[in-house]
Amino acid sequence: MKVKIMAISLFLIFIIPYNSSAHFIFSDIEINVEEISPIPLGKEITAEVNVTFTWGFGAIIPLPVKIYVEAENVPEWLSVRFSPSEFTITPAKLMGGEVSKTVKMMLKANKETTAYSIYSFSLHVYTNGSFLIKGCEKRKEISVMEDFVDNGLTIEAPSAVHLYKGDEETIMLNITNNCNANINVELSTENATGFSFTFDKRIFSIPPKTKKSVLVTIKAEEIRETNAKIKLTYYPVGHQEKKNYEEYQMNLFSEAKAGGGGAIAVGLIIILIGIIVFIIWKKKF
Repeated sequence: MKVKIMAISLFLIFIIPYNSSAHFIFSDIEINVEEISPIPLGKEITAEVNVTFTWGFGAIIPLPVKIYVEAENVPEWLSVRFSPSEFTITPAKLMGGEVSKTVKMMLKANKETTAYSIYSFSLHVYTNGSFLIKGCEKRKEISVMEDFVDNGLTIEAPSAVHLYKGDEETIMLNITNNCNANINVELSTENATGFSFTFDKRIFSIPPKTKKSVLVTIKAEEIRETNAKIKLTYYPVGHQEKKNYEEYQMNLFSEAKAGGGGAIAVGLIIILIGIIVFIIWKKKF
């Protein structure tokens, strides 16, 4: 048996190079990557990359093969690094075989971009082979997206509204989405007893970095003063688990209208004075 192995070794080392070029043993690379979650701004996440190197018949001499891992065409908002970025294996099975290695891929969002929009880059794994084994390479497209960045809302509206009981006033509520995703917004009110609110739209969406205006009609149902709140609940479209809210406080004051009952009272007083004057005048004459 040892004689056969020695004969094969001599054949591979001396005979084949004279009749063909080196790197005659077939090789291949397979890449598997776990699913990558949305990447938070300014934070680094880790995903595992499984690299499997396969070689064919003839690797009787254990010669090292170095394998390299790199990222190509990475979006500008993203940085990618690997640990390790290169590693060495030593194929040593005459009939062929395979070796697998797990590489950690670290991804970090360095700049704000539109959340949940799919970007991609190419994962490139390659080797130059060895004296006996051919070089090979494999590329795999990796899909990535940035996570939601909650920069809140900017709300513009009057800070106070003065009404007479029974009257109403329409104001403009301007809402700016400072976040990096299209958001759904739901409007509601709190501490508004004595006043009714009507919104021309109560549920709506706003694209990122965009302003939307809502008409709000406020009616005074009672004579009252209160610090009412307009509550704006918002979340990125399709991701209610990231729900948040902001409140806008507004002083509401309502009073009775002048005139009406006051004018009647004044009229009665004038009539009463007239009657008294008439009685005094009649007594004198």
